[in-house]
Amino acid sequence: MRTSTIIHLVAFVNAPFLMCGSSLSGAEYYVSNSGNDDNPGTTPAQAWRSLAKVNAFRFAPGDVIRFEKGGVWRGQLIPCSGSKEGHVTYTSYGTGPKPQLLGAVEKNKPSDWEPVGKNIWQTGPFPVDVGSIIFNNGAVCGFKVWEDSDLDKQDKFCFGRNTKMLKVYSVRNPAEMYEDIECALKRHIINESGRRYVVYDGLHLAYGAAHGIGGGGTHHIIVRNCDLCFIGGGRQFSKRNKNGWYHVRYGNGVEFWGGAHDNLVEGCRIWDIYDAGVTNQGASKNQQYNIIYRNNIIWNCEYSFEYWNRPETSVTHDIYFENNLCFNAGRGWSDGQPYKRGRHLSFARNRAQTYNFYVRKNVFHYARSAAVIVQGDHWNGRDKLVIDNNLYYQPPDRRLVWWGDQRNGKSFLAREFHAYQKFTGKDRNSRLVTLDTLIVRPGRLQLRINETEPVQVTVRYSDGATADVTPVASYSLSDAAVASIQPMGTLKGLQPGKAVLTVSLEELTATTSVKVTE
Repeated sequence: MRTSTIIHLVAFVNAPFLMCGSSLSGAEYYVSNSGNDDNPGTTPAQAWRSLAKVNAFRFAPGDVIRFEKGGVWRGQLIPCSGSKEGHVTYTSYGTGPKPQLLGAVEKNKPSDWEPVGKNIWQTGPFPVDVGSIIFNNGAVCGFKVWEDSDLDKQDKFCFGRNTKMLKVYSVRNPAEMYEDIECALKRHIINESGRRYVVYDGLHLAYGAAHGIGGGGTHHIIVRNCDLCFIGGGRQFSKRNKNGWYHVRYGNGVEFWGGAHDNLVEGCRIWDIYDAGVTNQGASKNQQYNIIYRNNIIWNCEYSFEYWNRPETSVTHDIYFENNLCFNAGRGWSDGQPYKRGRHLSFARNRAQTYNFYVRKNVFHYARSAAVIVQGDHWNGRDKLVIDNNLYYQPPDRRLVWWGDQRNGKSFLAREFHAYQKFTGKDRNSRLVTLDTLIVRPGRLQLRINETEPVQVTVRYSDGATADVTPVASYSLSDAAVASIQPMGTLKGLQPGKAVLTVSLEELTATTSVKVTE
């Protein structure tokens, strides 16, 4: 995948502390799909092979672990901590796409599946809950149900808590219908509980049913230039209410749980997350402080950013969510799942003493339910929550903000933006905009057979601000035999000829000509 350039509306103003890896020089280790765990791992020619080897090795502060670009590893990464003298860094080497860490079991062979009823296919057993099924790299995602009797439509699936078997409704063997089937396991792809002084740089995390990066009690963690996608959906708990069983699922892109401080997430692409793209939260006495989320692009998540903390003895301060591009909250693979709504900012009941909390200079582009929800009647430190200098795009008759108690709060439609500003005192210098123009670059594309060429798509809003929307735009070609287009906007030449590439975003469209030669 190509890392798209983020076009910011304003220059980032640094927080009053700088997050960076220390300069202590340590050893370098290499991991390759063609390596061998009996190797020393100290050069690309003598690389290790497995995550198990990486997890078992005790790295020292300053050490760097490099996964080969283009490689794929399945399982869970458990990092080592660094120290004040040096971070332990997990990154890449070589050329090609970012190395992938996948939290799923692949079931691509027809022999992986057995028929157990009319249009019901079974596979397994699995060690833990399967929270989601991703078909053909996200072209289709399964719909989770809780009883076998509810398996009545294509791609519905049910995981047996006692049998550990997975059942799917499919009119044919699933492996004959789809080229790739990923069964996401309820484990964090990176489990960093209790870790400190760790850097993740340039990794691709996908297909896990818990969190992409999760764990409590972390500090001095840097997540930089990483991709996280199709994460979450694992069963968190089930309980009865007056209407029967109530099932709760979970899964965030990056979560800092409990006592977390001096952590940074920057320059990442985060999409199709069951719950929050990024979040810090806690449910027992803790302190959270000096946490920055900046310069990320987040889309198709239930929440772009979620925060809450409790109890009253907890403290949260100096949290920065700034210069992020957030698109299409509530769209994506979890759209249509029970209890999914779609909000960019979700500030649930917060009992912790909270101050110096900043949400500034972000783009919030369309939310299915509301761009902002603040349960203000139950939010300790509401007057110290700074939401300002943001840009909002939301159709005028759709809800923009929900403010107050979940049942008795006050709702503001997008066309009531000024009333929201006056009522809450928030977003005083923010803007509500409409769409103006979609721009595709380059204006003409010429490439050879099997050559790839990225396009860049920019939206201009009504106030003149611009944002890079390459990952979230839709693409179509007038002649699919001439070239193919990937979801992230990379064109590939297939055979000589000409075609027109049409790009769309909401009601806007733009075109560019494509010519493929020998």
